[in-house]
Amino acid sequence: MSFTVRKIDDKKRRRKGFPWKSVALNTLEFGRPLFHWYEDWKKRSTKSKKAKKRIQFMKKLLLILISILVALFILNLLSGALFSVRILSFSQLTSMAGTPPPVDQNGFTNILLMGQGTVEHDGKDLTDSIMVASVDPLDTKSIVLLSFPRDLYFLNTEKMGKGKLNTFYRDYKGYLRYMKELSRDDSSLEALKELGAEIGRILEMPIHGVIKIDFTAFEQAVDELGGLDIEVPYDIIDNEYPDENFGYEPFEIRKGPNHLDGKTALKYARSRSTTSDFGRSARQQQLIKAMGTKAKETGFHKKSGTIVNFMKIYANNVETTFALRELVGLLSYATDMDPNNVVTMQLSDRNALYDSFIEPGGFLYTPPRNLFDGAAVLLPVSIPEFPVTWKQIRGLRKLLFESRDIYLAKPTVSVLNAGAPSGHARKLA
Repeated sequence: MSFTVRKIDDKKRRRKGFPWKSVALNTLEFGRPLFHWYEDWKKRSTKSKKAKKRIQFMKKLLLILISILVALFILNLLSGALFSVRILSFSQLTSMAGTPPPVDQNGFTNILLMGQGTVEHDGKDLTDSIMVASVDPLDTKSIVLLSFPRDLYFLNTEKMGKGKLNTFYRDYKGYLRYMKELSRDDSSLEALKELGAEIGRILEMPIHGVIKIDFTAFEQAVDELGGLDIEVPYDIIDNEYPDENFGYEPFEIRKGPNHLDGKTALKYARSRSTTSDFGRSARQQQLIKAMGTKAKETGFHKKSGTIVNFMKIYANNVETTFALRELVGLLSYATDMDPNNVVTMQLSDRNALYDSFIEPGGFLYTPPRNLFDGAAVLLPVSIPEFPVTWKQIRGLRKLLFESRDIYLAKPTVSVLNAGAPSGHARKLA
């Protein structure tokens, strides 16, 4: 028997496989620059695509803007041409673009008109003038204006608490802005709506919309009309007219015919030194009537340039609760209105409680100041004195608005003494 002797290893022999690890490491090491190059290329490509999209968007936006400008330019030329050859009247244009504003059961559109100063004036957001305008566009084609004094006091309201009429917009707007966290525009709009609703509640009539203008709008509108011709009823000498630096400057205008530019008309409307707040309300109504007369005489609605200028004034200085199409509808009524068919009335305290003067609208009185922390306020005349009611003023509103044809006819009324003390008939007349 033969044997073969062979050396035996202590360790098991391992088969050599493919070197994956080293190949992978080498591949990664070699591919790293390629990977970085790819990432850089991808970023540049993405930026390039975004840039192209941005450029395309800007081109489209520019084309749209150019198209709008061209369209407006053509519209301006076209409207001027159509007006000049009478192919298209202003009323036809507004009837196509506008919608009839809301009306009450009598067919009247009732508007609360408010005037206030700009940020440069003292008493920011205090309403300087407040009046209700009731428009009858169909039957009498007339407007009735009823002015409220700024110091008219409300003992309670539905949402705005108590206080003077001229403070409600400012205070309720501030409440909505800072307590309810509404935006500036929303708080202002809601304050206008609520003030209109509150005036409607005390008069027992719907207020369909509110229009608030500032002093700048009034000045520019008067100047755009070429000024106003006014018959000033008495001399006004005001050495304490408020200026734009929270100080005072003198203002003087004499009785008789006067031609007023925008700045002078504003002073005429605001001055209280010579007369009272009631006299100022009457002058404000006089100016509104004069503006309507001047607009009718000059035919501003036939001049496209004037219309564009008025739209600029509206955009920058007027705030309203009306929809734009409703405003256009209201504007269409203006062409048919007769400036002589404007009835004016001011609520006042001229009722012979304090002196011998009696005037239409004298349904207010001044209560003792100690009841209102020293403030001078006005309340409606009530019988008995308390609780305060608006019954008399509601009766005046009903007569004034719903029987306006009597006022428009301007009948002669004779008041005779029939057993009353001597002189009473003269006071009433």
